[in-house]
Amino acid sequence: MEPTIPHRDGGGFGALFSEFTEQARRLVRAEVSLARAELRTEAKKASAGAGLLTGGGGVLLLGAITFVAFLVAVLADALPLWASLLIVAAVLLAVGGAMAWSGRHRMKRVHGPERTIQTLKEDGRWASRSAHSMKSQMHGHA
Repeated sequence: MEPTIPHRDGGGFGALFSEFTEQARRLVRAEVSLARAELRTEAKKASAGAGLLTGGGGVLLLGAITFVAFLVAVLADALPLWASLLIVAAVLLAVGGAMAWSGRHRMKRVHGPERTIQTLKEDGRWASRSAHSMKSQMHGHA
């Protein structure tokens, strides 16, 4: 149900306009509050996705630097050196790629303040109708 501007007998345009601006002020405050709540929720999602992306990149780097030499040396005892290098590289790329893909997937789920945008559109339509109604009432009294 949308807010309405009640017509007061004898109040004139000044009273109508004053009530209209007060309702518009309350509406703006409510919209700002809704936008803040939505953005907080979306920021938490973005933070989780960014953390996974960063973590995935860090794991790739640290894993490549710290464990490559060790794993290659261990595998080189059982396999040719080239085969042990290939196996270690493939495992590191798969783990890092999976983490980065997961973080990217979470980042795609972050959205703008959709409810706020929708209610702002509705508020604009309401304000337009209210302004038109005030004009009609004023012309009717003239």
